[in-house]
Amino acid sequence: ARRWFLTTLLIAGSLVVAGGGLAAFLANRIVRPLRELGATMAGLAGGDLEAKAQVGSRDEVGVLAAGFNSMAERIRQLRRSDLGKLLVAQQTTEAAIDSLYNPVIVTDAQGGVAKLNPAAEEIFGPEQENIGKPVGEIAHDSRIALAVSETLSSQRPVAGEGAASVLPLVVDGSEHAFRLRTTPMRDDEGRLLGAVTLLEDITHLREIDRIKSDFIATASHELRTPLTSVQMTVHLLLEEAAGALTGKQHEVLEACREDCDRLERLMRDLLDLSKIEAGESAPHLARIGARDLVGAAAEAFRTQVESRGIGLTVDAPPELPFVLADRAQIERVVSNLVSNALRHTQPGGRIHISAVGRAGHVAVSVSDSGHGIPPEYLPSIFDKFVRVPGAPSGGAGLGLAISKSIVEAHGGQIVVQSTVGHGTTFTFTLRVTGESAALSPARA
Repeated sequence: ARRWFLTTLLIAGSLVVAGGGLAAFLANRIVRPLRELGATMAGLAGGDLEAKAQVGSRDEVGVLAAGFNSMAERIRQLRRSDLGKLLVAQQTTEAAIDSLYNPVIVTDAQGGVAKLNPAAEEIFGPEQENIGKPVGEIAHDSRIALAVSETLSSQRPVAGEGAASVLPLVVDGSEHAFRLRTTPMRDDEGRLLGAVTLLEDITHLREIDRIKSDFIATASHELRTPLTSVQMTVHLLLEEAAGALTGKQHEVLEACREDCDRLERLMRDLLDLSKIEAGESAPHLARIGARDLVGAAAEAFRTQVESRGIGLTVDAPPELPFVLADRAQIERVVSNLVSNALRHTQPGGRIHISAVGRAGHVAVSVSDSGHGIPPEYLPSIFDKFVRVPGAPSGGAGLGLAISKSIVEAHGGQIVVQSTVGHGTTFTFTLRVTGESAALSPARA
C-alpha cells in the first residue's frame, strides 16, 4: 500500500509539473506575440509608420498581426498621399507667388519675414538673407511695417488710399511708385497665420495720368485766349457798342455769356487741378483762426443761399484753435462744398456749416438736407468727372476732386456720409498750430 501511495503521488506530481510546463509554454506562445503586437501598435501610435508586426503563425494571433500590418500599410499609403498633396499645394502656391509681377512679402503671425517673391527680392534683397527678420528691419518705407502691424492686430485688410499712400521704392536703379495692400492669412479654423503684403506697381498708371493732365492743362490754356476774346465781344454787344439790341438778341447774348462763364470756370478748374496734381500749387501755410476761416467762407454765400429760400446756419465756437492753412485754398474747398450743397438742396431745406476742435486738428463739416448720394457712388465721389445720374447739373465733376487734392496737400483728410433722401455731409480736417487755444469738445 505504501508503494502504491508513493507511485500515485509520483505520477500526480509529474502530471502537475507537466501541466504547469505545458501551461507556461502555451501562455508564452500566446502572450508573447500579443506583447510584440502591442509594442508595434504603440510604435505606430507614436509616429513610427514603418512599424510591422511579426506574423509567426496562422492562428488567431497571426490573423490579428496580419490585419494590423494591412492597416499600417494603408496608413502609410494615406500619409504618403497626403504629404504628396501638401507638397504639390505648397509648390503650386509658391510658384504662383513667385510668378507675380508685383512684389509680395509674406510674414508670420509675429511680423517676421516668411517669404519674398523674386520681384520683392529686387527691392529688399535675397529671400534667404531676410527670412525670420522683422518686416520693419527690411522695409525701405515705415508704412510697410505699419500696415503689417495693423493687419496682424486688427486681422483686417489694410489698403493705402490717395496720393499720400504711394510708396516710392527703387527698382534696378530707378524709382517706381507702389500702392500698398496687406491682407491677413488664416487657416481653415480661422486662426491667424500671418499676413500677405502686395506692392502694386502703379508707375505706368501715374505716367499715363501725368500725360493726361499735361494734355488737359495745355488744351485749357490754349482755349483760354479765344474764350477771352469771345467774352469781350459778348460784353461789348450787350453794352450795345455795335448798336441797339432787340429783346430776343439780348436774351441770346445773355445765354451766350452764361455759357462762356461756365466754360471759363471749367477751364480754370482743369488748370488748377493739373497744377495741384503736378505739385505746382503747394499751399502757403499760415496760422489762421479756424472760426474766421469758416465764417468768412459761409458769409460769402449767405445772400445767394437765402435768396433761394434755403436756411444757412454756422456753428464755429470762439474757442476754436488756430490751424495751418492756405486761406485762399481752404476758402475754395468750403466754397466748393457749399456750392455742391446748394445745387442739391430744394427751397425750404437747410445747409449747416460746422467746425469742431479735436486732438491735433479741426474738423470742418458742410451738411445739407438734399437728395443724398446713392451708396454705389460714394467710393468714387471724389474722382475726377464723376457725376451722379439724375443729380442737378451745374458742374463738370471737378469740384470735389479739387477739394480732395487741396485738403490732402494740407495733410488732412476729407470724407463723405450720405443717405438717399436725407442729405449729405462732407467733412475735412486741418492741422492745428502749436499756439492754439484749448480745444473744444468733439461733437457729432
